[in-house]
Amino acid sequence: MNVTIILKITGSIRFPKKEKEIKNPLQQLERGESLLRQMLQHYGYRIPIEAYVVFVNPEFHCFQAPLNKPIIYPNQLNRFMKKLNMRPSRLNGAHKKLADHLVSMHQIVLPYDKLPPYTYAQLKKGPLCAVCHSLKTIVVDRKLVCTICRHEELLDHAILRSVEELKLLFPDIKITTVLVHDWFQVVDSMKTIRRVLVQNYSAVGKKEYSFFKLK
Repeated sequence: MNVTIILKITGSIRFPKKEKEIKNPLQQLERGESLLRQMLQHYGYRIPIEAYVVFVNPEFHCFQAPLNKPIIYPNQLNRFMKKLNMRPSRLNGAHKKLADHLVSMHQIVLPYDKLPPYTYAQLKKGPLCAVCHSLKTIVVDRKLVCTICRHEELLDHAILRSVEELKLLFPDIKITTVLVHDWFQVVDSMKTIRRVLVQNYSAVGKKEYSFFKLK
């Protein structure tokens, strides 16, 4: 009885302009294979493991790809799956026992998914850079400019992105001009904030009691 473990890469691997270490999928696969083997051995299963990295994005291409590594590229995926399906196999009680054991260990709610408690007052205000996530951003000629990486973003886009951050952090909060103005920080004009909200959201209520929802 063999177990096949696959690390699926759904998107493209992009290298930023500045040099930055990127996790090697083969190293991730090696770690996953090692952890799975340790877990199986701990529970008394002595099963051979085959491990592969699979790139599923049809537009992905890897230049100078190594030939001797367990990597499956998009144009090889159909052939790879057919090869797996053609392997002769007979299920027995050991297979069912292992499957039941793995299902029983499945965690629906992961401990690291739980966020620590926070309040609006505790959080630092201001628009994050869309690239390096720095708070050191300024407005120049209707653009949000990061003083760290020099990334530029249209001001309207940056405001909308901040609104989405607010909605993610506080799902029940009412989006108002005053709230977004306080959250965004770097824009002095309330009119600019309100213009962006009016153009992209529906106003509910009147005057000082109004708030905005998706159109």
